[in-house]
Amino acid sequence: MPELPDVELFRRIFEEHGLGRQVATVEVLDPRILEDIDAEALSAALAGDLFQAAHRHGKHLFVARRRGGYLHMHFGLTGALTWYEGEMPPWTRVAFGFCAPPHLAYVNLRLLGRVGLVEDMRTYLAAHDIGPDALDPRLDEDSFATALGHGRRPIKAALLDQSVVAGIGNVYADEILFQAGLRPDVPVSALDRGWRRRLFRAMRTVLETAVRRGAASEHFTERLPEGYLTRVRGGDGHCPRCGTPLARFRTGGRTGYFCGRCQIDPRRAGRDDA
Repeated sequence: MPELPDVELFRRIFEEHGLGRQVATVEVLDPRILEDIDAEALSAALAGDLFQAAHRHGKHLFVARRRGGYLHMHFGLTGALTWYEGEMPPWTRVAFGFCAPPHLAYVNLRLLGRVGLVEDMRTYLAAHDIGPDALDPRLDEDSFATALGHGRRPIKAALLDQSVVAGIGNVYADEILFQAGLRPDVPVSALDRGWRRRLFRAMRTVLETAVRRGAASEHFTERLPEGYLTRVRGGDGHCPRCGTPLARFRTGGRTGYFCGRCQIDPRRAGRDDA
């Protein structure tokens, strides 16, 4: 599933190839991907319009329009944004054509994403209970610690909850927990203030590193530093620090990986070394 670093790559693609260019055509190849609008209305609204700025919030991409409002894209499990000059890429669902190439294509194999128009970005985020972006400078250690809550659910489930913090998916939740030294099954209630601060710092470091190096959740992972779990993540992977075979943990129907030696449960650690 595209996560914050992936969508930041898509934002940069749109910024480079779509901003300041007049839309000539919008071709909807599968209307099932549309959200609260039909293909004819989307094409009519965007034809002749100009895209002015591309914003990312968590896993969502919002592109400001000269006529007002935003083009909104969410990428689901298998979506992506790419540019092309000749034929459309496979699995293109919506194509944005300009007066000259390159053009932009929203591609999605499994139709679990969505494309539509929204009047106001903040209103949309609030209506869908989407929390602060994980890299928002206004999100600090204290507000993050409070947002995690004190329930019994596993800490990984809290990181995946987009109402807590937006942008983290299965792959980078595993990486953040690995860098913080926490097992994914530790209940949120077991984390004191020190561990919450440690987790916040790991989140920022991991996501900023991935964005800076252009590493997505499933592609270009070799761009991540040595010692990152994502580089070796998988059923036959071994911990990049100690060599222990990675263990599996399922939450929300998704399989994740962790090192049972390097990642601990603070309740059994003897002391909090955060």
